[in-house]
Parts: sequence; structure tokens; C-alpha cells
Amino acid sequence: MTESIAAIVGGTRHELLDMPWEEYKAFPALNCSTITRGRKSMLHLKYAWDNNGEDTDAMQFGRLLHCLLFEPREVEARYWQWEGRRAGNAYKDYCERAEAMGAEVIKADGQYSLASALDAAQGYLRDSRVKALVSAGQAEQTVLVPEGNLQCKGRLDWVSTAEHVLVDLKTTAAIEPELFGKTFFRFAYDLKLGMYRRWLEKVTDDRWPVEVIVLESSPPYDIASIPIPDAVLDEGVDKALAIIAQVREAIESDEWPGIARDRPMPLVVPFWAMAEETEVFQG
Repeated sequence: MTESIAAIVGGTRHELLDMPWEEYKAFPALNCSTITRGRKSMLHLKYAWDNNGEDTDAMQFGRLLHCLLFEPREVEARYWQWEGRRAGNAYKDYCERAEAMGAEVIKADGQYSLASALDAAQGYLRDSRVKALVSAGQAEQTVLVPEGNLQCKGRLDWVSTAEHVLVDLKTTAAIEPELFGKTFFRFAYDLKLGMYRRWLEKVTDDRWPVEVIVLESSPPYDIASIPIPDAVLDEGVDKALAIIAQVREAIESDEWPGIARDRPMPLVVPFWAMAEETEVFQG
């Protein structure tokens, strides 16, 4: 069962460390994925805290791509292949053995398979900037920082010691700058990366530029690195801190309002929905 969100009040952990994924998930703290739900309402944020989201093939595929880029030597141990239909006792037993060894079971072929991930990973080798960023550093670092008397946490994809850059990997259906830009803000990457940098700077007393490695999620798996401007990250931090302040108030009052906040909501009429007025002439 998920621990009460009140458990994050008064948190004082302030450090950067290696933390196993399962331990990270169980540690009671506000992460950026939950914070972004507050863009909608405190009701939606509280629901995200209380309910673990369903894992999907696409999410697993993303984790595999992260492992291939940042920790390639760990792939064989962390991902076991399964051929055929994912059902029946044999499949269940295989999954249980994998889980006991700390591994995930992934499809052997088709979309979201290990074979597809290996094809996609070839893109890493085509870009000299990507190779420079990942030539030395630490993967999957956990950062713990208090914000507004609430314990917060983040999982950093890669801290590049070779280039002194905080690096994040994103897969996307559209890598073109104008299209990925829309994706970037739709999924609140400005908020997430802004807070990651803020927290990393708090525990290291150092300023970190941020770059996103963007990889197409389907062939030909084009790839690019995108430096994120400071102004974008700073604006993301302002958004996140405003939400965190709302969370603190909601915890204190134990009130988690929805979008309407107990007030009537206006109807927003699309410009195309109402017929234009026309004069009718009778002869």
C-alpha cells in the first residue's frame, strides 16, 4: 500500500546516491512525475500519489533503451527474452524466476522487443556528441532534497563527468525541432529537468548545464542532442515550486480540490462550434 502523502512532511534527506530502483520507488518523497499532475489539480496529484500507474510495453522499452545507452553491460542480467505468447504457466514461471533475479521479461521480437532496442541503440554510435556525453559518468543517480518542508526525490538518467552535463534520454515519435518542442512542453519536461538541475546543484554546490538526448522510437531511429536553455529550466522550476506550495497547503488542510475548486466552471466554446449568424431574406 502507498504510504500517506503526509509522510513527506519534514523530510531532511539531502544527498546524491546510488539507490536500487525498488528502494527508490518505495522511498516516501514527492517526485517530478507526481508534481506535474498538480498542473491539473491537487485532486489529480493526490490520485497519482495513491495509485501506482500501470506499467506498459512502451515504458519497459524506454527503460531498456536507457540501460543500453548508460549501462550496456547490465542489459543481459536485467532483461530476459521470451518468445511466443505471453500467457500460461510456463510464461508465469519464467517471469517469477526473472523477478527473483532482479530482471524483467521482454519480448524477443517485434515492437518493444530486445531486437528492436538493439537496432535503436545503433543510433547512439552515429552521434559524436552523444558518445562524448556518455563516455564517463554515473547512471540512474538518486537525488534527495527537501523543498518547502516536503521531502522530494529525483532519478537522474546520467550525470556526465566527461562533459559536466546533466543528461536525460527521451524517446519520441517526432524528432523534428518544432514537433519535439511541443512534446517537450506537453509532458512538462521543462518542469522535470529544471527541478533535477536545481536538486543536483543543491547537493553538489555546482552549476550543471542540461542536455536531452532525443531518440526516435521507430526506424530509422534518428538521434540528436538538445541543450536546454537556462530560461526554460528556470521557468520550469517556478512552475514546480508553485505546485509544491499548493501540496503543502493541501496536506495541512487535508483538502484536495479538483479543477473547479467548488466553483462553477465556464463553458469554453471552440471557435468552430457556433454557426455564424446569417440574414434570411424572404421575397
